[in-house]
Amino acid sequence: MLGAIILAGGHGRRMGGTDKASLSAHGTRFIDRLLAQLPYGTPAVAVSPHHLGLPQVCESPLYGGPVAGIAAGAQALSHCSELALFAVDAPDSPQLLPRLRSTLASSTADAVLTRAADGYLQPLCSLWRAPALHTQLESLPTARNVSVRRLIHGANFIEIPGTGAERDYDTRAELRELPALYFPAPLPFALTAAR
Repeated sequence: MLGAIILAGGHGRRMGGTDKASLSAHGTRFIDRLLAQLPYGTPAVAVSPHHLGLPQVCESPLYGGPVAGIAAGAQALSHCSELALFAVDAPDSPQLLPRLRSTLASSTADAVLTRAADGYLQPLCSLWRAPALHTQLESLPTARNVSVRRLIHGANFIEIPGTGAERDYDTRAELRELPALYFPAPLPFALTAAR
């Protein structure tokens, strides 16, 4: 079963200290835009200290960095066999899921990561076999204040090229460049809570 961890617990400093998950563009919050693009019924959990009105967890103590957030999300979705990692400030990144899933299914790799259109390796637009992700997390002496690059170090991963959907929006100027997205059905969307 596929599960999705959405990292949404940063300080949002470059966005003026705003909770990025609750930022609205074209009338839709970032978190809702991202979740609406997941396959229907996908168990998903947002990692955020802000009340978002949907299934969420927090790392403890708060603001422990992305790896601490991934660990909290992976624990909440322990029943899933595959775990997608997304950053809330890249709200269109689930568009890459079909290619991430087909690539993982046809390989012996533990994970598939996206090589962004700008050449940057984007670990927060990736798909993992859950046991491998848990192994990587357990291999770290601590998950707090650890970079995602440290998490992927030594992992058996392969890459797919990005399409631009993996782009993140870190500033209000960049936010103005986010295109409108037309949903096939009106929100609210169906969301399966983490069990």
